[in-house]
Amino acid sequence: MPIPWCLDPPPFGESARISGWLEKQLALCDDEAFARGFAASCPVSGLSPDAYSHRILDVEGEKLLVGIRFKGGEVAQPFVDLIAWTGEPRLGWVVAIKEAFAPFAPRAVRFRWSKETAPPWLGEVDQYLFAGWAAGTSDARVSPARDLGWYDEFSQAFDKWRTTSPLGLEVWPCDLDDLKKCLKDGHIVVATEGDRFLGLAACLWQSERAFEGWVIMEEFVVLEAQGRGLGTALQRGLMQRLPPGDLVWGTIHADNVASQKTAAQCGRRPVETWWFIPLGMP
Repeated sequence: MPIPWCLDPPPFGESARISGWLEKQLALCDDEAFARGFAASCPVSGLSPDAYSHRILDVEGEKLLVGIRFKGGEVAQPFVDLIAWTGEPRLGWVVAIKEAFAPFAPRAVRFRWSKETAPPWLGEVDQYLFAGWAAGTSDARVSPARDLGWYDEFSQAFDKWRTTSPLGLEVWPCDLDDLKKCLKDGHIVVATEGDRFLGLAACLWQSERAFEGWVIMEEFVVLEAQGRGLGTALQRGLMQRLPPGDLVWGTIHADNVASQKTAAQCGRRPVETWWFIPLGMP
């Protein structure tokens, strides 16, 4: 008999897409190649690859699909992903998850919540997922990128921003390979002043659990040009290059108020919240 997983889709999400995504997550319970690769990339002394497989826990009459994760790929920052569950969430689940993954000494449990009701556990917001339909406008300051000749300026400006922002240790730039993919598809726009790079926005077509659409891979404005509305202009200029009505989505750090404001100004809204439950809390 099929397990009755709770699969309520968030706004803009699709139940069928979540079902397909969940099947892939369940398959990782028995995927030895996945476990070996994960263990090799994030080795924890004394643990075999089997410990890295997804698991189904039976807790208080319900089933929990869970898996170990490492924030930023850092072995020193383990947490457990509560991927899916049956029934109504209960406080005792967190204790059971902590015990099941005790050899990893996880710092937190992560879960997603898209309902309008309050989440079932006390925790801290890690990220918001914003989504909305593509609707762009032009701006004289923004133009399509013809190449990546500005990449070094972007990289240096991002490093400078990281040293001044409290988000510096929590946010990473889009890597060069992904930017090359965005450029190939014609989905990077840049803002310049003369020969000087001021910012960019880039997107790729991707799926993420409940969603399929254009994910914002990067939106960045150099420190000296912030406060001029360039972030909004860049994203609107980028969306003008997308088919009208396509879904645009992306995750934004909970403390990144500026990016949340920009997303809202570009027609996107928070539809899902990613929570961390610090272990030790009820």
